[in-house]
Amino acid sequence: MSDGFLIFPDLTSALLVLLGFVAGGLAKGVFGLGMPFVGLPFMVVAIPFQTAIALFLVPNFTANGQQMFGGGKFAVHLRRWAGLIVPMLAVIPFSVKILLTIDQDTAVLILGLVSVVFALLQIMPFAATIDPKHERWLNPIVGMTAGSLAGISGLYGPVVIIYLMALRVPKDEFVASMGLIYFMGSVALYGSLAAFSIITRDVLIVSAVGAVIIGAMILLAERIRARIAEARYRKLILILLMIMGADMIRRGLVG
Repeated sequence: MSDGFLIFPDLTSALLVLLGFVAGGLAKGVFGLGMPFVGLPFMVVAIPFQTAIALFLVPNFTANGQQMFGGGKFAVHLRRWAGLIVPMLAVIPFSVKILLTIDQDTAVLILGLVSVVFALLQIMPFAATIDPKHERWLNPIVGMTAGSLAGISGLYGPVVIIYLMALRVPKDEFVASMGLIYFMGSVALYGSLAAFSIITRDVLIVSAVGAVIIGAMILLAERIRARIAEARYRKLILILLMIMGADMIRRGLVG
């Protein structure tokens, strides 16, 4: 713990974390994803990576809880993605233990490469698609992969994004489905982080404040999403995914 206020060594650090919450909330509201990915690059300039991940504890529950009930199809989405969620929840507590030994820079680098390659493939004419009839056997594979990467790096979004986009899930269902999967994944991820004492009282206080900021940004940004056409929405997601992937590659290379 630093000598500054809560987790912040100085005012600049606090402002960078605030900026991370604002940027992450806007991305979450518009795209249904990107909250930690967009917010983390600002935060890690000022605080350790693991602490920055932990700061999204409360926002992950509030923001994703806010979105997973969107459209009134919660039960439908839960049935559809149960085969993905259950394996993901089972894998995360075990994969988090790898944090003690694995080279995290390598994990982030791999995740960034996957994100960029997928976005490029989707932009090209031969964009990959998956027939929904294959979901029954693909859901567990995607869930275990996402759970493994969540424990290793705390960042499992691109795997789920890639999968749902390849399935051509419509815009509003995409947002609600991502909210549901992220919410459930957060239970296992942050429970495991708490077991390793990464989540402290001061982190919880800042995280709770961040949840309020992010909630306000989501309400603002959802108005923007309503004005975006489906095709343009997909392109914007791919651009965001490429930016996030490039940043993860950068962080993985520079360590």
